Amino acid sequence: MEASEFIPKVEEALSKKTGRKFKQTIELILNFQGVEIEGAHKLNINVFLPKGRGKEVEVGVFADGDLNVKAKKGSKYVLSKVELEEYASNKRKMRVYAGKCYSFLAQADMMGAIGKSWGIVLGPRGKMPLPVPGNANIEEMIKRLRNTVRIKTKKAPMIQVPVGVEEMSPADIAENILAVYTSVERVIPKDNIKSLYVKTTMGEAVRIW
Repeated sequence: MEASEFIPKVEEALSKKTGRKFKQTIELILNFQGVEIEGAHKLNINVFLPKGRGKEVEVGVFADGDLNVKAKKGSKYVLSKVELEEYASNKRKMRVYAGKCYSFLAQADMMGAIGKSWGIVLGPRGKMPLPVPGNANIEEMIKRLRNTVRIKTKKAPMIQVPVGVEEMSPADIAENILAVYTSVERVIPKDNIKSLYVKTTMGEAVRIW
C-alpha cells in the first residue's frame, strides 16, 4: 500500500469541510470486525506521524537533576521528584496537570513512585509516562512525542485518530494515514479492518474503503 492511494480521499474530505473559526483536525476512523478488543487485538500503541501533527501539543516530564534542566528546554511542564510528591497530595491538582499534557515522559527510576501516586490519575487517561534512561536526549524525545499519536481501543470495535490539520497538504496527511494504518495492521489483520474513513472535525466522513 502506498500513501498516494489515500490522497484523492483526503482531497475529497477537505473539499467537504465546513468553515469554522478554528483549525480543524483531520481524523482517520477505522472500524473493525471479528476482533477481540479486550484480548489478542487490543490496541495500546504510540504511532509517530512522519509529517507531524500540524499543531502543538504539550508533553509533561517527571525528572530530577540534569535531566530536569534539559527537559525544561523542551517543555514547560516539568516536575522534579519533590514537586511530584507535592502534587500527589492534591488529586484535583494532579488532574488539572494531567489534562494539560497529551503525553508524559519520566526518568526511569521515578516510574515506581509515579505509578503509586499518579497512576490513579494518569492510568485511566492512557497517559502513563514512557520511561527515559538517564543518558537520553530528552529534548529530542519531547520533540518526537509531540508528533506522536496514542491509539487505544476501548469497548467499541473502532478507533478515531488525528492525522493532521486542514492546513497540511493532502500528500502529507496521506503519509500520516499510512503510518497509522500500517501500525494498526501489525495488531489487527487487514481482513478484520471493516472500513476506513477520513474526515475533518466538523466535515462529512469520506470512505476510503
